[in-house]
Amino acid sequence: LGYGRAELLGRSWYRLLHPEDLGHVARQHLRLAGAGPEARGEVVTRLQRKDGLGWTWVYARLRPEGPALLAHNFVISEAEAWCLRQQLAAEAPPGPPEPFGPGLDF
Repeated sequence: LGYGRAELLGRSWYRLLHPEDLGHVARQHLRLAGAGPEARGEVVTRLQRKDGLGWTWVYARLRPEGPALLAHNFVISEAEAWCLRQQLAAEAPPGPPEPFGPGLDF
């Protein structure tokens, strides 16, 4: 993404998220925040690059750690993002669908 470690320490991940992905990520965050330490989550989102000129697709594995969430992030391609989002949507438990927004119409 082009940021140095010091630039990201203490900075909310939400400030880097693409606006179309905020709802999906927030729902996962709320679900995990109320779950036990064994809970896990996955998101595919776009994060803003430091240059402010574009977005980088990221696959993140999430788990609660104290009052925060620990995220292991992996940079992925746009094609991988589309496939992973389809896979995660198919694996989602029954209930209202989680819209991913119009940004997936490649």
